[in-house]
Amino acid sequence: MKQHTIFYDAQCPLCVREMALTLEKNRSGSLKAVPVQGSETELAQYGISPNDAMTYIHIVRSDGAVLKGMSALRLMYAECEGRPLSRIWNLPLLRQIADWGYPLFARNRYRLPRWLLPRPQCEDGVCHIPPAKRRRF
Repeated sequence: MKQHTIFYDAQCPLCVREMALTLEKNRSGSLKAVPVQGSETELAQYGISPNDAMTYIHIVRSDGAVLKGMSALRLMYAECEGRPLSRIWNLPLLRQIADWGYPLFARNRYRLPRWLLPRPQCEDGVCHIPPAKRRRF
């Protein structure tokens, strides 16, 4: 099975929430999330500087290729069932806008409120699905 490694900022509340949502939707298990903090040796193996990793999301694909920024996000969302962002960000005009806007967003992500993203079903060990709507396994 192919597995891609996502390096993300684990001190960024938006990044942490987005990783929880992403892993929740990645039913195939093809994504592995690794915090940048404490992974400096692994980052160096792929030629990724700690500063660059803290600024932009990076993915090491299963074949060893390194993607960053919007390229990484496009792969990440493509691996997630039920995340329409992968299709939206590949539309011709929106693709160019996203490529231009991502660096601006990434550098200012600490200024954005957490409520911008939907809450994952389980966050910090707490299930946010009302008991009546939970599926029984």
